[in-house]
Amino acid sequence: MGPSRRTQGVAAAGFTLLELAIALAITALLAAMAVPVFSSLVARQRLQATVEHLRADIALARQEAGRRALPVHLVFQPGSNWCYTLGTGAPADCRQPVQPGPGNGLIKVVQGRDQPGVQLLLARAMTLDSRTGASARTDGMARFVSAEGQQLQVRLGRLGHASVCAPDATVTGTPACPANSAHSTDSANSTNSAHSAGL
Repeated sequence: MGPSRRTQGVAAAGFTLLELAIALAITALLAAMAVPVFSSLVARQRLQATVEHLRADIALARQEAGRRALPVHLVFQPGSNWCYTLGTGAPADCRQPVQPGPGNGLIKVVQGRDQPGVQLLLARAMTLDSRTGASARTDGMARFVSAEGQQLQVRLGRLGHASVCAPDATVTGTPACPANSAHSTDSANSTNSAHSAGL
């Protein structure tokens, strides 16, 4: 009698096969629900990191413009294999092997492959004045998109400071872009090319 009661107690304290299957099914369901949320969070963080990187580079351009007593240009190459350069001389094609050096006026090269999952959707060149640090152009901007379709845009103000907005208001905590800041992709790309050729 004693051993039989102990066996029954052990069975009552454990899980049946059905209970274990239900627990595993619930765990799998919760995991499946969490994956999209986690992916969206990672994509947003990568997008925000890319934007902050560009803002830091704009601040660097203002500093270098004053230090070198020359205007500094940020020239972009949009697309999946995007990149951009900071420099004082003729714009270099950042899609080609090129290194900053005292002879070419190139300050920095940024490659999109260092920011996985983020694309530069469209952009217009930026120029920082050497005397005031202000923007020498009124339309300098760059718009990035994450793998989840979230978009953030960096705009260069007249005083040379960068601000961030969300073109379609899809990024929580970021203000929507003004209506007049929306530009078509073809127009922005052609303008960027024209600026690059004219610098």
